[in-house]
Amino acid sequence: MLPAPPPPELTTRSRSWERRRKRRKRRFVFLGVVAVVMSAVVCTVTALFVYRTGAQGPETPKAAADQLLRSMSQNSINEFEQALCEAKRSQAGATLREFNSGLVDVGQELQTINWRITKETRRSSTEVELDVGVTFVVADKRSRATSNLPWPMRLQVLENNGWYICNIEVLTL
Repeated sequence: MLPAPPPPELTTRSRSWERRRKRRKRRFVFLGVVAVVMSAVVCTVTALFVYRTGAQGPETPKAAADQLLRSMSQNSINEFEQALCEAKRSQAGATLREFNSGLVDVGQELQTINWRITKETRRSSTEVELDVGVTFVVADKRSRATSNLPWPMRLQVLENNGWYICNIEVLTL
């Protein structure tokens, strides 16, 4: 003889179990939709940020020179790098260190940099040469005496979605 089948309440699922399953399914779908929307928002904001921040350089050659020299006076590698053309950006750190170490002697510190653009020579529609009269105000650490050191420079500025410095030449005194 065969055993008796189980009572129907044991073989069918209860209504509360069905409701819990539906709630879980709705919760899973809701969280999935929220995750997709959030990732779309994050991707859009990131794309806009990258597009807006990296899209354009300074509007004039003089503004590019001002940005470069201001970054040198503040010793800001990021701003210095942003002022250089694409080909020179990988050398930004070495260039800034070379300028900072070669400008002042041992026992001196750089207080500020003053500059004045003395001559602008347009080579083409996308290339400008700027002669800049740069003066470094240097203080002796021991005596606290300050001195002005002239460093005339010639900057080659190229236009490529904004103006960028591509060559820095220190002129002889």
